[in-house]
Amino acid sequence: MGQIATGQDIDHRDVFENPTAAFRPSAYWFWHSIPTEEVCHAQLGDFKRKGIGTILIQARLAMSRNDYLSPAYLDAYRVAAAIAGQLGLKLGIYDDYNWISGQAGGRTVAGRDDLRECHLFWSSSGDARGEISGIHPPFARTMGADIVEWQYEGSVIEWCQWTVEAALLHSSGGINGLDQVVDVTARTSIVESNGVSCTYAFDGVPGEGQMLTVFVSARSTTSRLINYLLPQAAERFIAVGLDPLVEALGNLVPDPVGFVFYDQPAAGFYKWDQISGSLGNSLLFAPSLPGAVSLGTDETFAKTLLALLRDVGPETLRLRARFYDAYSALMNEAFSGTLRRWAKGKGITFTGHEILPHIGSWSLNGGFTSIDPRVALAVDFFGIDAHRHETAVDSNNFVAQLAPKLGDSVARSNGRSRCVVETYASAERTPVRAAGQWELTLETMRAQAIRLYCLGARQFLWHGVYQTDGRDDDPTPFDNPRFDFGPGINFEPWWDYHDLFAQETARISAFIEPATPRTPVAILYPLQTAFAEGPRHSHATHIGVWCEWLLAQRCDFMFVSEADLAKARIESGRVLVSGLAFDAVILPSVTVLETETTLRALDAFSAAGGIVWSFGDRLSTVCDAAAPASGVTSMHIDRMPGINDIEALLAGLPHFGPVIASKTAERPWQWVGYEADGWWRIVLFNDGAMPLVSEISFGDGFDCEVWSATTGKVEEAAVFNRLTVTLDPQEARCIRLRVTAQEPAGEGRLTARPSLDVARAIPLVDGWSFAPGTGAAFVPISVGTGWETQGFADFSGTGIYRLVLEIGEEAVWFLDLPEVATVVAVHLDGRLIDRRGWRPYRFALGRLLPGIYSLELRVANTAANRYYTNTPYLGDTADKSGLSAAPKLIPLTH
Repeated sequence: MGQIATGQDIDHRDVFENPTAAFRPSAYWFWHSIPTEEVCHAQLGDFKRKGIGTILIQARLAMSRNDYLSPAYLDAYRVAAAIAGQLGLKLGIYDDYNWISGQAGGRTVAGRDDLRECHLFWSSSGDARGEISGIHPPFARTMGADIVEWQYEGSVIEWCQWTVEAALLHSSGGINGLDQVVDVTARTSIVESNGVSCTYAFDGVPGEGQMLTVFVSARSTTSRLINYLLPQAAERFIAVGLDPLVEALGNLVPDPVGFVFYDQPAAGFYKWDQISGSLGNSLLFAPSLPGAVSLGTDETFAKTLLALLRDVGPETLRLRARFYDAYSALMNEAFSGTLRRWAKGKGITFTGHEILPHIGSWSLNGGFTSIDPRVALAVDFFGIDAHRHETAVDSNNFVAQLAPKLGDSVARSNGRSRCVVETYASAERTPVRAAGQWELTLETMRAQAIRLYCLGARQFLWHGVYQTDGRDDDPTPFDNPRFDFGPGINFEPWWDYHDLFAQETARISAFIEPATPRTPVAILYPLQTAFAEGPRHSHATHIGVWCEWLLAQRCDFMFVSEADLAKARIESGRVLVSGLAFDAVILPSVTVLETETTLRALDAFSAAGGIVWSFGDRLSTVCDAAAPASGVTSMHIDRMPGINDIEALLAGLPHFGPVIASKTAERPWQWVGYEADGWWRIVLFNDGAMPLVSEISFGDGFDCEVWSATTGKVEEAAVFNRLTVTLDPQEARCIRLRVTAQEPAGEGRLTARPSLDVARAIPLVDGWSFAPGTGAAFVPISVGTGWETQGFADFSGTGIYRLVLEIGEEAVWFLDLPEVATVVAVHLDGRLIDRRGWRPYRFALGRLLPGIYSLELRVANTAANRYYTNTPYLGDTADKSGLSAAPKLIPLTH
């Protein structure tokens, strides 16, 4: 979020040296209560010093809903925004209380019961009477009682206005066509209802071998969530939730407050006792839905509904795809379209992210596995993104995952590039996910940020920085801010080192910005298959396998939509779309396509020499085709792809640009892209524990620049015919190169590792003293094991190690710290040598004469041992803290 400068007049070196807010880390600022002006000054100033560029204020559950949007809240919001502007920070409007956009802390539906979520439920049986009962929201309940209380008034889930929307008689066995289905909606009615259930009755009797399926709508009387099919709900949300903020901010909009950010707009994912069929959750319902569905499917609403649950003959997949297409389009326009128009009218950017069922995973539905995403804004990612001005996605925990790659893909399809990636931590060692990961290290966070940039992120959005660190000895999730999706990184002991992370990662993002990624492979996003087959179909896992195998081979890729292929150009055997060039198109277990235009585009690409591969299930349905579909591929394999398949595909692809060959078993992360003037940009990152070596070649020789993300400086071009790059653990490199007309100078070597005389290394084992924080008494300590094993198990903070150091010979000395948990600053005779937030912990002490020196190491661990004490979240042992291997003095080789 933030303005992305474009054009020929941009000095990319200057942006690299001094990255703008668009590239700097951003963060949710959790408000657990209304802050004073003093608190706003202190915290915003701190965020600025630590390198954050953008802040989004987010009211959390610890804040009373009565305080949210109150006059005092709005006053504090304006004060905070004004201070942010004075500091040069950018601010965005996080659009709701806690999360789930559209409810405005319950204000949207207050006095407007007609806007509360309304759902379709169903039941099938051989009886003339049946019921809908036992409705429950498993997704909300798994989050705990506090979430239920926030979403439902009085923590009670009740319903009203039970209405039969469709009733159908059909065979209890197979159905060969919709002509075998009888619509009996007019003969079926509600005969009894209360707040939790209803009974319906058909005025006839199902015959032998027949079944009655009834669809009943009901509106919640207690839910604070809205009906996203109603534009009136979005309009009301704007009136009571967004306009008050914008009015209070006045001339602070659009600068520094330049955008509005929405978060997972979604109604409840309800299940009930009688649920059955191919749809896993209830559907939203609105009076506009039947007409939209009938128009989109050329079939009655009632019979189309039956196709969502069971096979109704050859038209089943087409009807499902067309239904969800109409359903999603209605929801997109009603909610996102309304908000985008409002944002445009206010002169601000509209952004945010939908529910991503793949969060934390490569499989398309490997994250929120308990939901059927078709009932929400959660499948048509290309269509959803068309309503945004800037793309944002959600990510969970600290592993590579699909979200940024899909986010970059949809952004490029809609005329933009890259995306904002919100990252939150959920607990891994306890079932209470909101307890978070106070054991998070800055090294882990940095590694994830760099991986995200390689996968398509522009900006890292942290969830979040905290107003308070909550209460001791209280494990309650959400209500105690400490366990509201911790960690609050500004309460981590390593927070003082965050500026190192912020500056380096922002430069890596800025370095990537001017170039177009080299993406030989396009993966067709199988939207219609996802609609028709549902989240458990093999297309979801096929996508995950393709992503992981391609990345393992360091082959970049993007997703494309059917609409992308329809507008693509084919040149020299490559398909050109969204500013990218592809040599191959992959169809991951695609069974349904929207249009024959896609088939013609794939046919033309294949005929021009392009590669079209499909795996898994075969294409069977094209929604606008009169006849059954026939496949169009260079090759089809009826199974999951394996490494041999991926290698065979890549072996058949033409190559252009630099060649990066790995000289070690493991390969570094890489991002490769090209500029219009012939220069190429490469990012290499070693996220492992051992050094990695790569060799770069490009034509007969190349000019090479090294851009230091640590310092912001650029080493002017040298000429090589080959460049060997050695990456220490956790080291990142930014390299720019182009084919040269000069005579190559020979082989180059790039390494940050000094030439040390390890045979003369001096282990510093004995004589250390330790104090748990400034002002504490010093005691003897071993550096062979962490302080958590030596009487300081619950100490989280900066521990101070001291040693009287005797240097026996003059030399240029380096200090190597083999194991540090987690960050360290080295002082020699009271002078700061340097700070490190991640490996390698190697420090140049300079040329030292023989004599006595005072060495001080200030090591900060994580907050886990302090905040998890006396809670169920601590685990079996305390987290490692401080030094756990003896430091070494090593002289520079003569």
